[in-house]
Amino acid sequence: MSEQRLAIVTGGVRGLGLAMVRALLDQDIVDRVAVFDIIDGTVDDDRVSVHHCDVTDAAAVRAAYAEVGAVPQVLVNNAGGDPGSGITAAQHGPFEDPEQFRRMVDLNFTTAHVVTSVIGPDLTEGAVICNTASIAGQMASPLYAYGAAKSAVIHWTRSMARVLGPRGIRINAVAPGIIRTVLWEQLEPDVDRYKDMAAARIPLRTDQTAEDIADAVAFLCSKRARSITGQTLAVDGGMTAGDPIFDS
Repeated sequence: MSEQRLAIVTGGVRGLGLAMVRALLDQDIVDRVAVFDIIDGTVDDDRVSVHHCDVTDAAAVRAAYAEVGAVPQVLVNNAGGDPGSGITAAQHGPFEDPEQFRRMVDLNFTTAHVVTSVIGPDLTEGAVICNTASIAGQMASPLYAYGAAKSAVIHWTRSMARVLGPRGIRINAVAPGIIRTVLWEQLEPDVDRYKDMAAARIPLRTDQTAEDIADAVAFLCSKRARSITGQTLAVDGGMTAGDPIFDS
């Protein structure tokens, strides 16, 4: 019997991460998934194990990795979001509190390096890493710290591809567009205004879903993407192409 294919997904208990866990399993990319998450919770699937872990802490990552007891073929650095509580758009300004800025960068960028620094040396030929970036890292926006962190993810992904490629290891990123996450619920609590904003700014006239992003991750982690590395795939309904042009 061949060895089971394993993925490690950070931030996989809920939201985008959970959708990625399901896509990797349902699309037969891997046989089992180990989730590293600071949020206490379970995933209702006997193919999934959840390991409580603060992925900003290398020691905690090493402990969770030891619990897993196996080297993954797929590593998804998805942990991120907003470390604040009820942060408003105004509090994401250009002169926000330096500690809040640092926490945002740590959670949305440094975590990817921390986890990869622990697991990466063990990865073998054919392994794949996929990082969650954002179109906020590709376009100027009022999310200064978040956008800077996601831009760093994109640059780091491209740079890592040059050193991992000769080892036969691929690394890519996905850049989600606008999704009704906790962060967007904080920035625009009114659902109707949120939908109007999405329709006005996205050429396909609608926001994205967690499943849209998860399908892109599954593709990049599959053999169909065997010649793709160092890339960032925007899943954004065309938003990074520019504002929609409506016929008069």
